Amino acid sequence: DSKIRQRATQLLPSKPPGDREKVIQQFQPALEMAGDATRGRKTYLERCASCHRLGNDGNAVGPDLVSVKSGGKEKLLASILDPNREVAPNYLNYLVETKDGESYLGLIASESAANVTLRQAFGLETIILRSNIRKIQSLNQSIMPEGLEAALSLKEIADLLEFIGSHDFP
Repeated sequence: DSKIRQRATQLLPSKPPGDREKVIQQFQPALEMAGDATRGRKTYLERCASCHRLGNDGNAVGPDLVSVKSGGKEKLLASILDPNREVAPNYLNYLVETKDGESYLGLIASESAANVTLRQAFGLETIILRSNIRKIQSLNQSIMPEGLEAALSLKEIADLLEFIGSHDFP
């Protein structure tokens, strides 16, 4: 239930500072490992394509990965493991609560005097009439959640970094 989740977020303490830095340190060895781009593509399609575009694959919710790979593997690793470290304003997550009790999370894809369009994973867009909006609030966080590395090994991260970082895509 979105209302319970929001209330819990307000009442319960967040993760201690530095938690993401520990995760980044834990995955540093992946930077030195030889990655396999073919296996990395599989990980990308399973974990990243719902929100990131790379060449002809994926959805344009978060940044296009062709544009972020230029920062190198270290920066890419930090961005994957700590998505809130640097967030461009157009990728901030917003909460919109409606007068009829619905709650939506997503980035603001477009706005007009009549409505707000939120973009979510898989490119899903929800148009909400302004006359039905009770509250709209930036969560000051990336739309990309933390913890996506939870079920990934060092080798899978190395493969993913190889896939994203070493190829030119159309």
